[in-house]
Order: sequence, then structure tokens, then C-alpha cells
Amino acid sequence: MAPRLPLASRRVRRALVVLWAGYVLVASTVDPPSGGLPPIGPLGLVGLDKWLHALAYAAMALLVAYALAARTPRTLALAVALTAAYGAGIEAVQAFLPLRAFDPADALANAAGAALGAAAWSALTRIVPLPADRGGFTGASDSEG
Repeated sequence: MAPRLPLASRRVRRALVVLWAGYVLVASTVDPPSGGLPPIGPLGLVGLDKWLHALAYAAMALLVAYALAARTPRTLALAVALTAAYGAGIEAVQAFLPLRAFDPADALANAAGAALGAAAWSALTRIVPLPADRGGFTGASDSEG
């Protein structure tokens, strides 16, 4: 029998998303370090902060895809949309914080990271498929919570 990705209970999968989303919220709303980040990130293309945004939201999209037990392009698109919307919402909140600012480039990096995370999920589940989900985001009743 081919190996399969472990599929935790829906409650655990959702908790992982909530915990990561909470971490991202805190990291995005606390006062930034006084020294700031280096202006240029890897490859010299964009700032390090954009790489960190993309990485954080790629991880979130992976967790959302896992929480949804995403198997179809439609469900993966939902994972990307939810993750990118969360990132845009965080950017909007930053507009009202004294040491933060709304930055459309950050929102774009968040969305790009979400898309990369979904692509990684798609590739991973092609290599190591998911087991059957007993009542995940498939339209089945949500009796587990």
C-alpha cells in the first residue's frame, strides 16, 4: 500500500490554522524591531520583508488546504482566497497602527505566498495522497465539531 499523508481530526486541523493565523496577526501588529530588516532579501530582487510575508502566507495556505483536506482545484482556490483575504485584512488593520502602514506590495506578497503554498500542497498530495476524510470540507455533516 502506498504511503499517505496523515489526516488529523478536523478539530486539530482547524486549530493549526487558528494558531498560525494568531501568530501572523501578532507578528504583523506588534511594533517592528528598532533596527528593522535588511532592505534587500535573497536574490536581491525584493526586500526581506516580502520574502517573510510570502513564507508566512505559504505556510498558512498549506495549513488551510490541510484543514480543508483539499483535493480539487476549487478547494485549493478557496484555500488561496481565504489566505489572501486574511493577508489583505491584516494589511488594512496595519493602516491604523502607529508604527505600521498599509502596503499593497505586502498584500501582493501575501497573495503570492498563498498561491505558492497551494501549489506546494498540490504537488505534495500528488506524491503522497491524503486518506479519505470522514466529513471534512466535502459537504458532509460536521458532526465532529
